[in-house]
Amino acid sequence: CNCKMPRTSHFTICLLVIITQVLFIIFHFNFTPGGVPAPIPSRQSTLPKYILYWTPFWGFRDFLIGFGMEPFENCEYKNCFATNNRSLKPIEEFNAILFHGTIYNPKKNGRPQSRRKEQVYIFLNVEAPVYIAPNFAKFNSFYNWTMTYRFDSDIVWRHGKFIEEESNYTLPSAEAVQKKTKLIAWFASHCKTSSRRERLAAEMQKFLPVDIYGSCGPLKCGKSKNNSKLSSSKCYDMLDEDYKFYLSFENSICKDYSTEKLYNVLRKNVVPIVYGGGDYNLSAPPHSVIDVSNFHSVEELVEYLSHLDRNVTEYLKYFEWKKNYKVVKQDRACDICKKLHEPFPDSVYNDLTSWSFGTHGEICKTSKHLPEIVRQLL
Repeated sequence: CNCKMPRTSHFTICLLVIITQVLFIIFHFNFTPGGVPAPIPSRQSTLPKYILYWTPFWGFRDFLIGFGMEPFENCEYKNCFATNNRSLKPIEEFNAILFHGTIYNPKKNGRPQSRRKEQVYIFLNVEAPVYIAPNFAKFNSFYNWTMTYRFDSDIVWRHGKFIEEESNYTLPSAEAVQKKTKLIAWFASHCKTSSRRERLAAEMQKFLPVDIYGSCGPLKCGKSKNNSKLSSSKCYDMLDEDYKFYLSFENSICKDYSTEKLYNVLRKNVVPIVYGGGDYNLSAPPHSVIDVSNFHSVEELVEYLSHLDRNVTEYLKYFEWKKNYKVVKQDRACDICKKLHEPFPDSVYNDLTSWSFGTHGEICKTSKHLPEIVRQLL
């Protein structure tokens, strides 16, 4: 700026040159050559993401995720901190607040009094909507994310998942299979269900031995008929040793819904016979389960099970997947921390009822929409 001109003009031109250079530097460092905004810097941000548990998850104050930073130590994104201490910092400064939507009652649990636009409220539900009765309408436009068993949730909460991973798994020997002296087992505590699974099991019992454990049958596993005992490792070890098949029948036929028993059984050398509303191509490894909805009648299903019972080679094909896949737990802590660190658009659930149940109630099937094999029994 060494021009001979009036002092005012000289100053103005110099100022414009400086502003132009500053704008160029800002543009250069914030945009890629294609004009697309540059990626958000460093996933390991210096500032942790704070997660507040507003309610307990049933009896678990830590939501089965954990407290502090420890749950995130082995995650891709580690810089998160979880707590149920509402006094740790001002409520509006938490990055996310987690609510167990099934039981959340503002009168009992309180309601956040202040809220930032960037703050995320998360609706958690792991139950089939058939068996929950909250008035979701009063929470319209309240939640930003969903965290449920459904694959279209913002964060998917499953009891397990399968990953592709080669292993040294060896198929059970024919002798080991022949030592299984019992055919089919079922652990059940809900005896009258919307899926009518009890009718299906009773019809199967007319043709094949089905041993029912828990409050819906005469047998017990462990020292009690209590449902928590049915989930014990001893019960699944018994399955592994004695049974060829297990009835993984859901109590309701709802989109993507399946319980933890399916994944517990998949870890054993037992073939699950599944009945549910999920897409088992998504929720189970290839050729690992027998889906009753693929059969037109109980007689057809029974005939196929009898064939597998007699033919060890065909039966063992249901374990071939274990050479290339592995069933693992879903790491909820890592999933929520990752989503909080990555860029996400503004979102809000304006109609939580429609999302949970469907616009016309189609998320869960009623009796007339159940699979053909069950409708025939009603």
